[in-house]
Amino acid sequence: MSFSFRTRKIDMRRIGNFSDPKLADQFNDYLQTLKIPAKVDHDENSHDIWIRDEKDVATAREAMDEFKQSPNAAKFDVSAEAARLRKEEEAEKKRKLALQNKAQKKLRSGSGAFSGRSARTGNIPVVIGMIAICGIIGYATNFADPQPRRDLPEVITLEQLERGDYLSTEQKLFSALALADPIEYQKSNDPWVSIKKGEVWRIITPAVLHGSPMHLVFNMMWVYMLGGVIERLHGSWFLVFLMTITHVSGMIVQIVLPDWLESPMAIGASGAALGIFGFIWIRPRFQPTYPVGIPPFNVYLILGFTVACMTPLIQGIANGAHVGGLVAGMAIAALAPKTI
Repeated sequence: MSFSFRTRKIDMRRIGNFSDPKLADQFNDYLQTLKIPAKVDHDENSHDIWIRDEKDVATAREAMDEFKQSPNAAKFDVSAEAARLRKEEEAEKKRKLALQNKAQKKLRSGSGAFSGRSARTGNIPVVIGMIAICGIIGYATNFADPQPRRDLPEVITLEQLERGDYLSTEQKLFSALALADPIEYQKSNDPWVSIKKGEVWRIITPAVLHGSPMHLVFNMMWVYMLGGVIERLHGSWFLVFLMTITHVSGMIVQIVLPDWLESPMAIGASGAALGIFGFIWIRPRFQPTYPVGIPPFNVYLILGFTVACMTPLIQGIANGAHVGGLVAGMAIAALAPKTI
């Protein structure tokens, strides 16, 4: 996964020329008041007018024809107004540049991917903490396949089983972190059964459970690469907020899906990871000064993988959690204050 600082390619169109440089500059001032980005290319014998955006070419040509017919008309006497607008534009460019420089300094403060230096884990404590916790819990629960105790008696009563008297440490830990206690879920077929008893942490803790080492590595790679960017730009508390909301949103979508379609007992941090991706993908659309963008090829790759998971090609995926987390991340990107 790679990131890019956003740049804009300019491909200008020439719409005509003037023999008098003063008229060319006067017409350029008029275009400025029409909010049509343009420039004059002064040459010895010809002074060409260039338009930046294709969508403005037709309007600019019409204005140029009208201007050449009566350049002394009052509507074209706009030099003072054009100067004021240029001054405002210059101030806005400086403001945006300062914001971008500030954001880039945050990125360079700890990421080798952006500055060529080794990462400083102190700058991304939430990311490092998440990776450590998920790794420890993954191994401690045998990756969602907790093994029973080896010293089980030959006969275990149902009451003892329900109390968890003979559960192994792996089983107890997995049972405490899953969306619902497995035994209670089997009896009630209600994914909310444990949460209804006040165990509200269960809507969050499935994020630290993973079904295999590959599942863990894949999700943590996303958390490190994408979450590290968010934590450096927006701070640790914002990343906690973003991951929590996107994970919970994904879990709720997963739970409300019909059982025959997908099991509600989802595990893993992929909902939060896709939520972070959705935020970084959409944020530049609402904040043009946002310093990080995801290349289109990577966007297509991730979205394509997400869609492929919904097909028979890839089985056992919590698609509700994926979609719910992705949409929540996109929504936060659109609604969060533009502080960078």
